[in-house]
Order: sequence, then C-alpha cells, then structure tokens
Amino acid sequence: MKILSLEFENLNSLKGRWKLDFTQSPFAENGLFAITGPTGAGKTTILDAICLALFHRTPRLKSIAKGTNELMTRGTGECFAEIEFEVKGKTYRSNFHHKRARGKHDGALQTPTCEFADADSDAVLETQLTKKIKMVETVTGLDFSRFTKSIMLSQGEFAAFLNANANDRAELLEELTGTEVYSLISERIYDHFKSSEESLNHLKAKAEGVSLLSEEQIQELTKEHGHLESEQKRLAEQLTEWNAHLGWWKDVGKAEQVITASKHDLKTAQESLVENQPSLDRLANSEPAEKLRPLHKDLKRCGQDVVTTQANLESSTKRLAERDVEKNTAQQSVNNHIKLVEVAKQEQQDQEKIIEQVRPLDNQIAMLKDKQVAGSKTVDTLNQQQVEKSQLQVSLNQTVESIKQQEKIAAQYLAANQADSLLEKYLGQWQIKVTQVRDLERQHTELLNSVQASQRTLATQQAALQAAKDSKLAQDKALTELVSAENQAKQRWDALQQQANEHTLSAQKEVLELWSRNTNTLADINRGFIQATQRITSKSVELQTNTQRSDKLTKEREVLVERYQNNKTSLERLTRLIDQEGELAKYRAALKPDSECPLCGSTEHTVEHSQGIADLVAQKEREEQELAVIQKDGTEHRRQLDSLVPIINGLNDEIQRAQADIEQAKVNWANLVAKLAQSNATLLAQNCPLNIYLPNVEGLGNSDVVQSFVDACEQQLNNTIVLLRNMADAKNAYLDAEKQRAATAMIVEKAQSNLELAEQRLADLSTQTNTLSDQAAKCAQAKESEWQGLRENIIQTSIEAPELAHIDAWFAQKLEASNTWLTTKQQHDGLYKQLISQHAELKALDDKLEALAKDITVANEEVESLSKDLAAVTESRTQLFGTQDIQIATNIMKQKVIDTVSAHDAAQAAFNRCELDHRTEQTKHTGYSDELVTKQTALTEVTLLWTQTLATSPFTTEDEFESALLDESVTVQLQSLKKTLEEAMVSAQARLNSANANLVELKGHDKAEVWQQLPQQEVEQAVTDCSNAQQSHATQIGAVSANLETDRQNRSNQQDLFKQIEVQQLEFDDISRLNSLIGSRNGDKFRKFAQGLTLENLVYLANKQLQRLHGRYELKRKADDGLELQVLDTWQGDVMRDTKTLSGGESFLVSLALALALSDLVSHKTSIDSLFLDEGFGTLDSDTLDIALNALDNLNASGKMIGVISHVEALKERVPVQLKVTKHSGLGVSEMEKQYKVVA
Repeated sequence: MKILSLEFENLNSLKGRWKLDFTQSPFAENGLFAITGPTGAGKTTILDAICLALFHRTPRLKSIAKGTNELMTRGTGECFAEIEFEVKGKTYRSNFHHKRARGKHDGALQTPTCEFADADSDAVLETQLTKKIKMVETVTGLDFSRFTKSIMLSQGEFAAFLNANANDRAELLEELTGTEVYSLISERIYDHFKSSEESLNHLKAKAEGVSLLSEEQIQELTKEHGHLESEQKRLAEQLTEWNAHLGWWKDVGKAEQVITASKHDLKTAQESLVENQPSLDRLANSEPAEKLRPLHKDLKRCGQDVVTTQANLESSTKRLAERDVEKNTAQQSVNNHIKLVEVAKQEQQDQEKIIEQVRPLDNQIAMLKDKQVAGSKTVDTLNQQQVEKSQLQVSLNQTVESIKQQEKIAAQYLAANQADSLLEKYLGQWQIKVTQVRDLERQHTELLNSVQASQRTLATQQAALQAAKDSKLAQDKALTELVSAENQAKQRWDALQQQANEHTLSAQKEVLELWSRNTNTLADINRGFIQATQRITSKSVELQTNTQRSDKLTKEREVLVERYQNNKTSLERLTRLIDQEGELAKYRAALKPDSECPLCGSTEHTVEHSQGIADLVAQKEREEQELAVIQKDGTEHRRQLDSLVPIINGLNDEIQRAQADIEQAKVNWANLVAKLAQSNATLLAQNCPLNIYLPNVEGLGNSDVVQSFVDACEQQLNNTIVLLRNMADAKNAYLDAEKQRAATAMIVEKAQSNLELAEQRLADLSTQTNTLSDQAAKCAQAKESEWQGLRENIIQTSIEAPELAHIDAWFAQKLEASNTWLTTKQQHDGLYKQLISQHAELKALDDKLEALAKDITVANEEVESLSKDLAAVTESRTQLFGTQDIQIATNIMKQKVIDTVSAHDAAQAAFNRCELDHRTEQTKHTGYSDELVTKQTALTEVTLLWTQTLATSPFTTEDEFESALLDESVTVQLQSLKKTLEEAMVSAQARLNSANANLVELKGHDKAEVWQQLPQQEVEQAVTDCSNAQQSHATQIGAVSANLETDRQNRSNQQDLFKQIEVQQLEFDDISRLNSLIGSRNGDKFRKFAQGLTLENLVYLANKQLQRLHGRYELKRKADDGLELQVLDTWQGDVMRDTKTLSGGESFLVSLALALALSDLVSHKTSIDSLFLDEGFGTLDSDTLDIALNALDNLNASGKMIGVISHVEALKERVPVQLKVTKHSGLGVSEMEKQYKVVA
C-alpha cells in the first residue's frame, strides 16, 4: 500500500483546507521527509487525517459519530479528510465528511458521510459508513489495528512490547498479527473436552440405574400369562352362551310388547274412522261437481276474453284517428321546406357570379399595397440614414476641435516641466537607500525592545526564583504529611489481615461461588422430583376415570349388539311375510265368480280378514330405521372405545416416564450433593469449614430445606465478598498512599532541580541584557552614517533633500510628478495621430450624404405613382361587392344552404315517423277486430256445451252446481284424511300379525323349554359376573405383558447404551489427548505456543532491520521461556542482556527494529510502501541518530516513502525535505506552508 495524496479541512488546530500530493515535488524526488513544528502545532493531526479518511477514527479518538466529533476545528461548520492510495497497481480514493446543520459552527452535528471510489474511473464503490470500512480492509488487507502498527509507527508502544511479560506479549502479538484464532481453538478444545467428559459420566450413570428381570421371574410371568389366556378363552365361550340365553328372553318380551301395542293401535284406527265418517260422506257427495269444474272454468274465461278484446278495439280506433292528423301536418311541413331549399341555392349561384369578378381586383389591390409599403419603408430608411450621417458629421467636427485643444495643452505642459523627465532615472536608487536606512532603524528599535523585554524577564525570573523557593518549602511539608498518611493506611491494612486470612476467605469464596452456581441446579432437581410425583398422582386418577368409562362403553355396546341381532331376525321374518302376501295377492286377483279355486277347488271365494301388505311394508321400514339407529350407536361406541385405547396407553407411558424421572432425580440429587460435600471437604482439610448445613439425600422433595440452603449460601457469599472487598480497599488505599508519597518525593526533587535551574536562568538573563544593549548602540551609529550619505547624493543632483521623517511624502510627490510627465508625453503623441485620422473620416462622410439625397428623391416619386393606381382599383371593387370579404360572404351563404337542407331533412324524418306510426296502429286495429270475432265464436260454443252438460248432470241450475262444489283446498284435505285412516288400519293389522308370528317362532326355538326354566334376572346376573371375570383376567394379562415388554425394552436399550458408552469413550480419549497438548480454559496454552512461532518470525525480521541500524545488537528468544526476549551484545563478548537493562538509545534502536519488523509481519497481505514514524528520536546521541537516519535512508532507497515527526534539530538538518507546521500564538490555530493551501 502506497499513500499518493492527502487532502483535509478543519482538523484540530489546522484550520482551513490543505492538500499534500506525495507524487509531486518535493516528495517525488525525496521519499524521506520530516514533519516539524512546535508542540501542539498539529503535526500528528496529519496522521489523524489519514486514519480518518480510511477508518473514520484516529488512534487518539475511538469514535466520531453523529453526536460527537472532537476532531473538528473549534468555530467551524464542517471537517473533511480524503486520501488517494495505490494497492497492487490500482488507485483508490477514500474520504470522510462531517458537517454541522446549515454549515454553522453552532449547528447540530449531522450524520457523517463517506465515499470509497476507484480513482482511475471515478466509479463509486461504497457510500455506507460500516460497509466502506470493511471494503477498505478488504482492499488493503489491513484493519485499523494493523494499519496503525504497519504504517504509523510509534516508539512508545513498541517499547512496551519489548518489556512486556509473556502473557502480555502474547496478547500484543495476537492483536497486532490477528492470530487470536489460536486462543479460540484452545478454548474450544477445552470446552469440547469438558462436554465429552460430562456426556460419558451421564451415560455411565444412566447404565448403572437400569434394573432387569431374572430368568426365574421371566419364566414365572410367561407361565402366568398362558394360564390367564386359557381362562380368558373359557370365559369368552360362557359369556357367548349366556348372551344368547339373555337375548332370547329379551326377544320374547319385546314380541309380547309389540302384540299389546299393535292391538291398541288397531282399536284406535277403527275409532278414528267412525269419528270422521261425516267428512268422508261430504267428500263423496262433491265428486259429481268436481267433474264439471274444468268446463265451468272455461266458460268464465271465454267471457272475460271477449270483454278485454272489445276494450282494446275501442282504444285502437281513437289512436288511429290521432295518427291521421299527425301524418297530414308532417306532409305540409315537408312541402314548405322544399321551397326554402330551392330559394337558398339560387341566391348562392348569384353570389358566385359576382365573386368571380371581384377576386382578380382583390389580388391587384394586395399587390399594389405591398409595393406601396415597401417603397415607404425604403424612403424611411434612407431618411434615417441621412439623419444619422448628418449627426455623425457634426460629432466628428466637434471631436476634431476638441483634439486640437488637448494637443495644444499637452505641448504647453511638456515645455514647462522638462526637468521632471530626470526623476525616472534616480528615484529607484534613492528608495533602495532609504529602505536600508529604515532596516537599520527597525533593527535598532527591535534591539531596544529586546533590552526592555530582557529587563522585564530578568525581573520576572527573580520573582520565579522566589516562587521556586516557596514551592520547595511547600512540597517538603506535603511530603511529610503523605508519609504520615502512608503509615496510617499500612496500619489499617495490617489490622484487617489480623482479623481474617485473605487466602482463607478466597478459598471460602470459591467454594461458596461453586455452591451458588449449583443452587439453581439443586432447586431444579427438587422441583422436577416434586412435579414428577404430582404427575403420577394426577395421571393415575385420570387413568382410573378413562378405564371406568371404557368398561361402561363396552357393556352398552354388548346390549346394542344383542338388540341388533333381534331386530335383524324380525326384519328377515317381515321380508318373508311380504313375499308370501304378494304371491297370495296374485292368486286372489286371478279368481273369477262361480269358478273353482286352483288351490282349494271351492267355487265360493270368501276373503278372510288378514293383514294388508301395506302394513307389512310400513312395519319393515320402521324395523330398518331402528336397525340403522342401533348400527349407528354401535359404531359410535366402537369409535369411543378405540379413542380411549391410545389415551389409556399414553397415561400408562406418562406414569412410567414420571417414575423414571423420579429415579433420575434421586441419582442427580445424590451426585450433586456428593460434589458439594467434596468441595466442603477441601475447606475442612484447610481448617476453614463453612457454617452451612448441606442437604442430605433424604432432603429431596423438601422445598424448605433447599430454599434454606440457597439463602444461607447467598448470605455467607455476600459477607465473604464484603470482607474481601474491604481488605482490597485497604490494600489499595495503602498502595495509593505509597504512590502519592513516592510521586511527591519526585516532585520535591524536581522542585529542587527547578530552583537550581531558576538561579542559572537569572545569571543567563543578566548576561543577555548587557549584550543586547551593546548591539543597540552599534546599530544606531550605522543608521546615522547611511542617512547622511543619501542626503549628499540628492543634493549633488541639484534637488533639495528632505528630512527622513518626510521622505515618504517627498518620494510620493516626485513619483507622481515623474508619472505625470510621462503620461502627458504619451497623450500628446496619441492626440496627434487621432487628429490625422479624424480628418480622413470626415471627408468620406460628406461623399455619403450627397449620394443619400439623390436616392431619397427617386424613392418618393415611386411611392406617389403606386398610391394613384391603388385608389383606382379600390373604387372598381367597391362598386361591385362593397367592402365585404369574399371568404366570409361565401361561408355565410354556404351555411344558409346547409341550414335549409338540414331543416328539410328533419321535416322529412318527422313525416316518415308519423307514417310508420299510422301503419303500425292500423295493423293493430285490424288484429283486434279479427280477435274479437274469434273470441265471440268460442264463447258461443262453450256456452252451448255447458248448457248441454248441466242438463245431463244431477244439478238443475248453475247456482245449485256452485253450492255443491267444495273448495279445492278442502277437497285435498279430506282426501288426505281418508288415505291416512285407511293406512292406519292396514298398518296396525300388519304389525299385530307379524308380532304373533314372531312370538310363535321364538317359542318354537330348540332351547326354548330349557331357557324358560331359568328367569331373566338370573341370566342377566350370570352375564354380569362372567363379564367382570373376563375384564379382571384382561387387566392381569395386560400387567404381565407390560412387565415382560418393559424388561425386553430395557434389555434392548441397555445394549444400545453400552454401544453409546463405547463410542463416547473413544471420543473422550481422543479429545483428552488433544486437550492435554493444547487445550486450556482461557486459551493460554495453544496461544503461547502459536505466538512463540510468530515471535520467532518477528525476531528474524527484527534482526534483519538491526543489521541495517547497528550491527552491535541481535535479538534472541530465551530458551527457558518461550515468549521472553533478550539482546545479544557483540561488542561485549556476545554477552546476553535483558531488555530492561538497555539504555534509552539502545531501547529505541531495538524498538525501531521491532516496529519495522512488525510492519513487515502484519503486512502479509499488502506490500507497505509508506511509513510514518511519530517522535522517538529525542533519546539518541548524535552517533546513534546518524545510524538511525542512515537506516531510514536505506529504507527510502528500497522504494518506501518515509515521514518522520520529530523536534530534534540534528534530524531537521539531515532531512532536506521538511513539512513545517507553524502555530499562531494566542489564536489556537496552525498552518502549513502556502503551497499546501487549497484556495477555493
């Protein structure tokens, strides 16, 4: 990376805008330059500007944001920094800009802006603050820390590196080289080791906590399971037999109930038929009238149609008369508009004939007017030119007279002041002499002022000497008081150490912190134990509730199964009866009166009262519906039972998991209590036990015991921390008092030194005052001698010499006289030349005026002729067409014709509409007449038919027919009632017949006689007992199966657990070996090893730099300590020296070598071609300084640009190119040389 240019504005004391271009002279010819200036002038600000432009921060200010900016110059409204640099042959530009509101110095700070761009193409690459910094790091390969260690090298920081201990040096190397990854690797390996160890211990503890069944227990449980299965099968067979017996009793009871209900329904249907007989008779009487209802409706409808058609015919006749009148009116309007159109077209033809004569006259008038206007303009132009030329002629005459007068005055002045021409030769020489005299006079004044200032300083120094004596006395007194305070602080610290041992308190604090860290774990284990116990209680109650619900649903479903079987049997019987009745109905339909029956041969066919087939079908439908309901209820019970199975299994699993959690909590509790007891045993061995009751194994589940232990740990830990803090405060107070006493002692020594220095300074000032007085006297004599020589030179030129006090006014007067004579001479020559030129111009102007007069006469005659012709043509046109415009008159006539034609078209359209309406209405009138004839004919025919039909009916008149006719809704209601009563009779009889047949079939069952001997109640009790026994056996079978399955799963899980332990043990062995090599909790082990390798590389690079700086010294690593350094001194027999024994100059040389080596080390991604060294040369003697400067010259020769900030005068002399920063006293601002100033 090579810095090409830097531009900045308003940073610290450097107010204004400045630019340093390192590619231009003088930096281009000399890569080594010095930045010089007094303390506080702003030298380091130049380096701050570089950091600000790249990283938006400086080594002295960590943050520059919207709300704070201590880098901006006071009293300004913005600051700016921009740098151009080159990386791998490509040029980039990076800047930072921060403004206040409205650009005012008191405005609020705004959000900073930035830009990172490709300087070659001006393409902006990034403008966001954070992303821009990351892009700079990516392009340069340097973050802020590496940048400030590789390009800006400060001796102070690297001296600290040189004298740091091993850990600090590792951290510094880590920070500088970015190798913190080794520390992270070490910490990660340690964490992995602890995690693997904990996982292995957890698996081993889990394996020890699993219990398995013995072989004898397994055989016994298997045998018991087989016996229970056989008994369960026997009970199932018995339960099936008892369920069949109980179902038979239920079917008999149900059949008897159906017979009783069917008899009651039949009786009710018969009674209802008798009760509604009058309504049924009324329905029978209305049947003849119902047959005539359609014909009567047609008669009424035809009469209404005739009336409606007559009304329409009368309305159409009136409208037809109106349409005749409208049509005649429209026809008359059309005829009138035809006449108007013919008149308008004739007027248009007459107008066109006149226009054909007028249009040529208009064209001739326009042409004559154009010529007349052009001729008038020509006359006006010529007249204007004549006036202008005449005015110019007068002006030229006046100018000639004025020039003649001026030329005469100038000639008179030159003749009168001929002597002033000599002043131009002598005034410059006399002014140089006066300047020399005044320089001597100013030096004399400055020397007198210096004498006075020296005398004042002498007086001040005498007062300072007295103040130094007083300060020495005060510091001695303060030192005595601080010694006393130090002794008191030491006594307080000793007293606290006697009360309690700090080592004992620290050990107790570590144990208490360990206990405090584990109190939450202890509370969590106790809480988990209590929650698991509560879960077992609640889940057991829930399991019992669901089990009872399952038993209830099972019983209800068995009842539904029994009902389903009975209904299914009844439905099959009804199906057979319906089929039988259908066959008999066919035979009955085939019987004929007085014919033999094909079945019995009888000629009399008396039909016995039997159940109708409609009743059987209705009963079958009810049975099917009831069967569907039973089937639906059974499906719902099965669904509920199926849903309860996973719930019961889940509850059993949760109870088992809760029991496992309890066992695990006991194990974890015991392990944690043992761990805490072990840590307490360490304190017992040191005879400093804790006064806290540690919970035992039986305390699990007791929240009060756990909380008491937690509170006691917290209270004693707080007390211990307070004691340790008091001891630390007392120790710090003692150390602070010791530091203050030592610092004051140094101040006393410095005060003594200041006193001696003040005495020496007073003597030096006395000598300086005397020397300045002598120099002032000599300067006064030299000034008088120079002035007298000047006066003699002026007098020799015959000019009166002025006094020195009036010499400036005299010089001004003489200079003005000389300038006036020279100006007048130049004016005289110029006026003579102008006079000749003006005479020639005046002659040419006279010739032009004469030609213009002739042209004006010719133009006026032509205009007058055109006016006469125009008047004659205009008179002819007015007689033909007046003053009308041809286009306007033509348009008006065209519009008139268009309007008359449009009016005619509108009248014709109105007539067409009237004619169409008349034809339409005439068509409607004809239609209505035809329709009336048709309707009247139909009415006559229907009336005749009605009269004939009524005469053949039971009714004499139409009124008698209408009284017998029922309302249609009443008829429908009575018909529905008749159907309902008949269906009720048939249905009741069918159910009765079916129930009798079903009862006969049940009593004819093979086991009916045996089943009748045992009452139904005893059978129900037997079914209940058998079902309970079966359920009990099922529970026992489930428990035995669960125990066997649990043992099988435990055996399988334990085999998997042993495999996991084996795999975890192998992983633990690997990570344990790796941890023993490089793992550590804080990352020190691997970090020190890795940084040792880095330090080897750094020492190698530093020794290469030392060879350039000074061949006497060589850096070495200590053999017994990986990160310690020592110096090999080749001038003292290759003796090894500790870095702390080096002098200031030696330390600087080694530190500079380390700085340059670190620059090479951290720049592994980017070549560093620019270096800045900030201070560090003040501790070198002249020889060592020469060595350091030679080394810098060598670096410069290798192509690096090097900037050095220093106060050392010898360095300033050795470095030819200097960037000087000047501080303005009392203003708080500084500036660089003018060539670096950017002017807006």
